[in-house]
Amino acid sequence: MKESPFTHEEAMSVGLFKNLNTPKEAAALIAGVMKRFDLKRGDMLLKEGQICKYIYYVSTGAIRQYYFKRNKEITEYFALENMGFFCVESFIKHVPTYLNITALENAVVIGIPREPLFALRKINWDVECFYRTCIENSLITSQHRMYSMQFETARERYERMIHDFPTIIQRVPSVYIASYLGISPETLSRVKGLK
Repeated sequence: MKESPFTHEEAMSVGLFKNLNTPKEAAALIAGVMKRFDLKRGDMLLKEGQICKYIYYVSTGAIRQYYFKRNKEITEYFALENMGFFCVESFIKHVPTYLNITALENAVVIGIPREPLFALRKINWDVECFYRTCIENSLITSQHRMYSMQFETARERYERMIHDFPTIIQRVPSVYIASYLGISPETLSRVKGLK
């Protein structure tokens, strides 16, 4: 994994600011502290026990967040192009995470570092709004996922995933998809066959 700063022009062209309707002045402040992470397939961006120090955004590629339960990998989240992700509790509380983040493909990931972002929040209301929107989006995503796991059938979860991630079947191994859906690979094969 290679870490480098962005040029101002690169940073300002990031879709994240457009997606969140960030005013130009706030976007320029945030862009000034952003870092670029060039990952190869299989690179670890974050390991269990480390502290999440960035809000991340996928410029290109595919990312997987997962944790271990009884020595089994459980996929919590996928992030593809133009999607953000981070370990919320670790980032906010500055405590070690239980999550692992790895690249499923070669990827370019943007990182917004915690301490500079928190400093900018104190001096610019629009940066505060940007941060709050990141937190709100993460909360909504988590709530949708919890609802899906508790109340939807395997077929409904699969259809929701395809709606949210149209290219995922071609890009992500089935074992990770099954784990994300909370089903066995065999059940995933049956569900896919019901189309």
